[in-house]
Amino acid sequence: MTAPDASGADGAPAPPLPVRVLVKGASTVNWISWMGGPRTDFILPRVIEERLLASGRPCTVHTHSVASEPTHGVLQTWEREVLGFSPDAIVLVYGHYETIHLLLPRWLERHANSLRGRPRRLRLVYRDRLVRPAWMLLARAQAAVDARWGSRLRTRRHEKVVADLETYIRHVRTVGHPLVHLVELLPPHEKKAGWFPGMPARIARMNDALEGLVRRLDDDEVRFVRVADLVDSVAGGDLATAIPDGFHYSPAMHRAVGERIAASITQWAEGQPHLAP
Repeated sequence: MTAPDASGADGAPAPPLPVRVLVKGASTVNWISWMGGPRTDFILPRVIEERLLASGRPCTVHTHSVASEPTHGVLQTWEREVLGFSPDAIVLVYGHYETIHLLLPRWLERHANSLRGRPRRLRLVYRDRLVRPAWMLLARAQAAVDARWGSRLRTRRHEKVVADLETYIRHVRTVGHPLVHLVELLPPHEKKAGWFPGMPARIARMNDALEGLVRRLDDDEVRFVRVADLVDSVAGGDLATAIPDGFHYSPAMHRAVGERIAASITQWAEGQPHLAP
């Protein structure tokens, strides 16, 4: 008895399986600085999809991204996102949110800056007269404290982020050993750093911790994606051009980061028997 071949009904070779990609992160994944541009302003997961298809690789890209999502959320959702889908490659853009605020809690920021509010008169008055002024007052107070103490306070946030990510990576690597990317974070540019004076130091500690995790795992299929050098090639070294609002990539940066990750996935996929034609 002979084994079935992989040819199609007409005898032609069957096309390769699509590369399955899962992209996760907070608003650094799903938000463009500034929003409101044309449909061709792709976020990085869409760029990954575009470049894989352009290289002749069929693909299926899933994006799970929530604004202000803390890293520990990955452990709450990994089973439903990974077990059934079984991605070939996973892209993680985490750790940025934990570097932003020195004091203010996540729930308050989410409430003050929510995009889900209904346009009702009393709700609008509540937001315009109470929530937003209170938030701005607290944000200014936080900035003053952050300027004085923020760069000197060594919180354990980066350690917790790395611990959560390491546990997540060990979980997902049991599901077919997917390729995993951890993406380097960018600090706010000078025009925005005044609101979060200690954030650049926190970003530096977070990047060191993320890169240290990759080195410690010592696995070619767990990769650290450098981004800072793309600011030079894409924006002439100007952070204000690369991340105009101080936090989120411009369309050109989304494209550059997506292309770099897509190239890594393409190179890896060439050595995967299940993805061969």
